[in-house]
Order: sequence, then structure tokens, then C-alpha cells
Amino acid sequence: MERRPDADSDRLALAILAGFFVARLVFAFSLGLGIDESYTIAISRRLDLSYFDHPPLHLWAAHFAALAVGENVAARAPFVALFSATGWIAYRLTSGLFDARAALIALFALNVTPFFFASAGGWIVPDGPLLFGLALAASAAARLFFAPPQSDASVWRLWLAVGIGLGLAGLSKYSAVLSAGGLAAFAILSPNQRRWLRHPAPYIAAILALAMMTPVIVWNAQHGWASFEFQAGRGVPEGGLRPAQLATMALGQIAFLSPWIFAPLIAGLASAIRQRADERRLFLLCLSLPPIVLLTVTPLWGGRGQPHWTMPGWFFAFPLMGVWLDQLSLSSRALRRSALASSVLLAAIAAVVSLEAATGWPLAAFATGLRVADPMLEAFAWGDLRKAPMLDPAPNFVIATKWSEAGKIALALGPRIPVFVLSNDPRGWAFLDDSASFVGRSGVIVTPVADLRAARAAAEPYFADLGEPQFQTLARQGAAAIELALIPADGLTRRLPIPYPGAAGR
Repeated sequence: MERRPDADSDRLALAILAGFFVARLVFAFSLGLGIDESYTIAISRRLDLSYFDHPPLHLWAAHFAALAVGENVAARAPFVALFSATGWIAYRLTSGLFDARAALIALFALNVTPFFFASAGGWIVPDGPLLFGLALAASAAARLFFAPPQSDASVWRLWLAVGIGLGLAGLSKYSAVLSAGGLAAFAILSPNQRRWLRHPAPYIAAILALAMMTPVIVWNAQHGWASFEFQAGRGVPEGGLRPAQLATMALGQIAFLSPWIFAPLIAGLASAIRQRADERRLFLLCLSLPPIVLLTVTPLWGGRGQPHWTMPGWFFAFPLMGVWLDQLSLSSRALRRSALASSVLLAAIAAVVSLEAATGWPLAAFATGLRVADPMLEAFAWGDLRKAPMLDPAPNFVIATKWSEAGKIALALGPRIPVFVLSNDPRGWAFLDDSASFVGRSGVIVTPVADLRAARAAAEPYFADLGEPQFQTLARQGAAAIELALIPADGLTRRLPIPYPGAAGR
């Protein structure tokens, strides 16, 4: 870590970050809140020590962002700003390990990659806070491992920074444990770093990280370890191998990273594996490979995986890609052409996504007569639901039949109407209001028309009477987008079923 970027390199890095900050804000305000974001904001209305799906950090941020700017896309702004800080830390980490040119290449590539531009870069999901914590921990650890010998005070400060970074990551996602394990693995594998195993500071850092995660542990202890069980269950063997899930997971990662970025990332990893005797490369490999390998192969025997699970590993592959490209001695002109091409492709993707979300085009033009679901309806707000006559006056409660739809309903109707989910998979909704306190009262069931029969069948055992449905069309640019059925549900007779032992009222 003796290398320091010059002022010109720093200014260029800041210009890259500023440009992408503006681009992310434009994109953030052009696209409605997705299913996960709507769910997050709705669940985070109630501050808690932790939550069912994930540790609490991004929900805490969403809670206060929504209080400041409202339950809308403006709540993404803090997440956009956070990723700019993450990008700066990643740039300084790479420049310290290698050089400024490699760091600039890695920084630009990171920001022009679809997943890191959009989801991790500004959406209300746990990935942004997770990467900030991991970047902070890795940066401090790299100074400990590769900088000249430091004073005892500096050593303790840096190890505490490692602990804080890992603590923030642990407050964001459980998968942070893989990155923490990668740091430990590096200290064990590297002959020059095993000395830290005899020093008390790393253990104090680990204790600090665990202490920061106390809210998560306490919440789980209070709720029957529901969150730990839910997340751990995704890797439990389900009988037989599923190569199709493995292939889907791999292809999903290529799509999230884009093929033109994925290829040099693989080349950078391969080059680093060949040069693993270089401890700088081994350090990044220990951070990259555990999430990438383990979370890619888990769907082979477990539940269906999500491509974004592996992205913390790919995050640390960008410095390896940067130094690999730097060592190819490509001309500045060639790098500028590649950067321009990548930017144009990203802008085209973002423009098509925004246009599709706002209007339904171009999918509607190419899928005429075909039953092709519009994936961008996930970003469509259900605000017109408020116009349904059955919701005026406001009912005592509303019932959804899917956790994903409940978030859209909750944002449309506001925080005063309790929302329940009648499903064997209610997620965080099960830990909010206790339906037992509404016994004898009446509400409204909201469900897509296609699910009307199933919703009635599921609700009948719990109500004295279900009335005739009314229908509400949610329109996008004047065209019907979603057809909803609203069923009057009179006289709740007993508590709605909850699949988790530590849920509300238990």
C-alpha cells in the first residue's frame, strides 16, 4: 500500500464518481419503486432491532429516508450517495495495492456494470450498505497487510476499522460472513500475515463486529430464530441435483454484470489465480472467490438462487480486472473507446428499462398476441388502488395473498391501514400487527383478478362472510396494466395463520 495516486488521478476518479452519481439520480427518479423496495419501505415503517428477511441496516436507512422525503423514489438518494463513497474507497484500495491506472479502470468498470449501477448503486436494498461495509473493512485490512510497519496505535485503529466495516456488513446481509471468512483465510494462507493470529487486535475487531450485530441476534432470539432459519434453509439439500438452477444462476450473473464486463472480470480472476504467490492478488482472491463459488453452486442442490447473492465477491474482482487490463499495456485511446462503448450500452439499457416501466413499450410492440409478462410492472406503483369505492371509507385492515403484493398495497394506501398477508410465506408482514386483535372486525381482500378464486378459498375459513368482489383497473399511460379484485371480508372469526413460531401475537 505504498503507492499513492497523484492529484490528477484523484480528480479523474472524483469526476467518474460525480458523473455516475448524476446518472444514477436521473435513473432513480425515472423508475418506480420495485417490489423489494416497496416491501422494504412498508416494513420499515416500524423501527425494530432487525427484520425477517435481512438484518436491519438498509431498513433503518429506508425508514429515516422515507420520513425525510416521503415514501417515493426520492428515498433512494441516500443509497446513491452511499455507493459513491463505496466507489471512492474501492478506488483508493486498488490504487494502494497496484497503481492509479488500474484503480481508474476498475472504478469505471464497476460503475458502468448494470448491477452496480442500478441495484447496489442506488436501490433500496441491502447490497449498497453491505458493499460499503465490506469496502471499508477491506481497505483497512489492506493497509494492515501491505503498508509499511505502523505504530501500535495505528494498528489498533485499523483493526477497529476492520471490525466496524464487518459490523456494518453484518448489519446488512448474513452473507457478510463469507467475506469475513475470506479475510481470516488470507491471514492463515499467507506466511507473512500469520503473525496477526498472535495479535489481540484481530480478535477485538471480531468481537466489535459481533457486538454491532447484537440487534440481529436479539431479534432472532425473540422470534424463534426465524430469520436465521429462513436464510439458512435456502442452502439445505432438497433431494437430487438441479443443473438447470445452476445454469440459471450462472447466466443471471453474466446478465447482471453484462457480458462485456464479465469476460475481463473472469480474465482478471484467472490471471490472479496464476499469480497467487503475489499476496495482493491472493488477498483479493480470498475476498472474491468464497461468495462467487459457494453461492453459485448452492442452487445445484438447494433452493433456487439469486444472481445478486454473488455480487460481493465480484465487487472484489474489479481490482483484479483493473490490474490485468493495466498490464496489457492498452493505449489510453483504446481504453477510452471501451469506456465510451460500455457507457453507451449501459445508457441504452437504462433508457429501455425506464421506457418499458413508464409505458409498456417496447415489449408490448414485440409481444402482441403473446402471453408474456411485463417484468417492469414490478416498478409500477399501485396508487390508483386508492380510488376503489370499497376503500372509502378506509377499512379496518386489508389482506393480500402475497408478500410481494402487500408492499405495493401498503404504499398505495398509506401507513394507517394495517396490511396482513394470508399465505404460507408472509415474510416480514407476519411480525407487524397481530390479526387476533382484529377478530370480529371487517376488512378488504385485495388480489389480482387471476387469483380471485384461490384468494376466496383461502379466506373463507377465517370470515363470517365474503361479499361479492368489486374490480379496480390500474392503468399505465391510459392502458390497463393490472386488474385487481377487492373482496369485502366481514367478521374475522379467528387469527390468521402464521407459519413462524415467533411472529406477531405469539
